[in-house]
Amino acid sequence: MKAKYFALVFLSVSILNSCKKEEDEILVLEGAWSGQYAGNVDSGNWSIQIDANKTAIGTFTSIQSSNSYQVIGVVSENGVSNATIGTSEVVGDFNGNLANEIGSGLWTNNKEEDSGSWTGIKL
Repeated sequence: MKAKYFALVFLSVSILNSCKKEEDEILVLEGAWSGQYAGNVDSGNWSIQIDANKTAIGTFTSIQSSNSYQVIGVVSENGVSNATIGTSEVVGDFNGNLANEIGSGLWTNNKEEDSGSWTGIKL
């Protein structure tokens, strides 16, 4: 009887800990992120804020043209970001991975016919 009780307690604790770990990982991604991007033609800076709902909102600003675009997207539990770049219309994508306070990925800007990579850190 004691063995069954301890097995049930162990299973319950394991399940609770696994749920807490997933929540903790989401909270680690939550907050301000910032970095740089570079492409064939353009380069610049980006910054996003990730909220508790895993929504990412920020800016993507060109050094060459001074154009600034809004970045809007979501971040999954495992740190995969999927976002769009645009003003009143979507002009490109901003996708990648965020983990251990470091991020990297790829971007495209169809309006300026450019693409490249981005890197950044959690602030």
